[in-house]
Amino acid sequence: MSHSPLRLCLIIFGLDVAWAFSNNNVGVNPASLCEGWDHVTHRRHLSTPRFAKSGNDDEDGPKPDNGDDEGEDWRAFRAKLVMSEGPSPSPQSSAGVQNTDGAIVDDSDLDGIGSLFAEDPSSTDASSPGGFTPLDPSQWAYDSGKVIEKGAVILGGVEQDFGFGLRQQYFHKAVILVLDHDENTFTKGIILNRPSDRMMDDDVNEGLRWKVWYGGDVQGLDSILPDIVCLHSLRSKEAREASVTVMKDIQWTTFGNAKKLVKKGIASGPEDFWLFAGYAGWGPSQLSGELDRKSWYMCATDSRTLLKELARQSKGVDPRDAGLPTWELLMSMIGRGETADECSGSFDDLMLKEWSQANLVKFEYREVGLAKNPLVGGADLSAGTVDKLMKEAARASLTSSDEVKAGSLLRGSSADRSPFLLQKQELHHSLILVVLEDDKVSLGCMLNHPATKGYEVGDSKKGTSSIIPIRYGGDYAIKGQSPLMWIHCNQKLRNAGLGESFGDQSKGIYKCTQEEATEAISYNVAKPEDFLILSGVCVWPKLGSNLANEVRRGVFEVVEQSKIDEVFQTLQRQQMLTKENLAENLDTTNEAWQKAASSDSSSGEKEPNDTLTVGIGEGFDEDDDTVVFNSNKKVSELANDALKKWVATFLLGSPTLA
Repeated sequence: MSHSPLRLCLIIFGLDVAWAFSNNNVGVNPASLCEGWDHVTHRRHLSTPRFAKSGNDDEDGPKPDNGDDEGEDWRAFRAKLVMSEGPSPSPQSSAGVQNTDGAIVDDSDLDGIGSLFAEDPSSTDASSPGGFTPLDPSQWAYDSGKVIEKGAVILGGVEQDFGFGLRQQYFHKAVILVLDHDENTFTKGIILNRPSDRMMDDDVNEGLRWKVWYGGDVQGLDSILPDIVCLHSLRSKEAREASVTVMKDIQWTTFGNAKKLVKKGIASGPEDFWLFAGYAGWGPSQLSGELDRKSWYMCATDSRTLLKELARQSKGVDPRDAGLPTWELLMSMIGRGETADECSGSFDDLMLKEWSQANLVKFEYREVGLAKNPLVGGADLSAGTVDKLMKEAARASLTSSDEVKAGSLLRGSSADRSPFLLQKQELHHSLILVVLEDDKVSLGCMLNHPATKGYEVGDSKKGTSSIIPIRYGGDYAIKGQSPLMWIHCNQKLRNAGLGESFGDQSKGIYKCTQEEATEAISYNVAKPEDFLILSGVCVWPKLGSNLANEVRRGVFEVVEQSKIDEVFQTLQRQQMLTKENLAENLDTTNEAWQKAASSDSSSGEKEPNDTLTVGIGEGFDEDDDTVVFNSNKKVSELANDALKKWVATFLLGSPTLA
């Protein structure tokens, strides 16, 4: 993209211009600003390393920010210069909101949000196509290139080869407000478009509860000490003195300060704030590098646009919608509407919605984080109840299951909503051989993932050779052992004494050394296809979510001994992985997984604990949780797509193939 000399200068010097205007000290020596404690203190607070203690303490909140943000926003001035080059791209909309300049001020509207939605008498329609927030002439946004600064907005990119569908789905199409930036130390931002229906209690104002937004993955929703940031647009002197200005009309303060402002009547209640748990953080130059890879787009916009989107999302928006309309609006405003349209309803969109359902929707009972998390997501638990649950969990973690032992074959869960949809997708529909089970750890190897490499073995008599696929068994290696594990499930070879069993059973899968296997092949005692070669193992420590407990929870199912031979023979048909046979290998995996199902149950049978849609908002079909929210995509099909995406990305090295 080419830039005019004016815009190029603005982009190059964007940070310096921003700094000067934001402090209303154009031409002042920057060193003089460090003489006071305000500027230095609140910057140090924001630049704290990501694992520092949360700023929730009532005594250690942000210090007063004397930066005067009255008058015209300096960003608006810069926007006028940039956008004067030509018409600013924006979605069609009606100017259905009157400019607050000259508007009648309502004394009860403490934060000014009400005036944002005041209707213009001359307007007959205050809505815009697609349900987006209507724009008025004072709203603006433009693509700011690579300018990173406090008050800038980071939009999740969609043009990189490897997106956020498989990992960190919450970053997909995120709208992130930069709270602080120093290229040499740290960049901190909060995600603005992930509202949840989880609540936090107020220990200062009895009976009040605060709606919680997902702000990021560092010290987030389920952290022991979540980092809490309360955004607001309160105009009073007291509120400004207790806050740090991010941009005109947008400030942040701690949860402790926010509660005090409500207690003193300076704020009317939690509705005057947006409470974010967690943040997104980048190290020195990290964000710049990710911009180069098109992981993000930088956007400059006005506070009015952001405040209106925050207000809209606060009222009746279903968390499962994942804030996608806000991202689409800003993408359209900066001239990237076509890019946004092209990826609407994509795999990554569907995965984000599933992440939102799993993390932002309130459940009456959450197994994770209840004992350690001050966020209230369901029933209140007394200290005695929490202590009892923790003791029971500790006892269960030390309990072994007779069903899970060395030599056992496990299959991934048959639940409609796969437990491996959002993470560890390689375990979806997996077949795992338990190779070690003791009082400290369980080790297992996945059998169903041929990789792109193979082991060549020759027939000395025929002068021919064959290639046995090497299979991805897991992320870890066993210290002191060969990196490759050879296994077979052949009664003839067992009778010939080739190898040994993993446990005490005389049947089932045997292991042997590479030398034993190649020698048997060279003497025609065995064929190359008799063997599977595994590289790497999966690890389940006994303290924590150990393998026996995973079986009890239905995450894995034990395969009956009578079915192991048939499952093994099916897997033997898989070939060394290529782009051409990716789909065929996955079909064979699914076939073997189906054959491993127990005789008394259907592989597709819905289990009692499959339902995850407790407490979903009104106006939607709450009964059919087998499809992704607001789509026709079956969750089970999405899990299959995620597995294919994982194999294409991590085993084949071609993320765009799936």
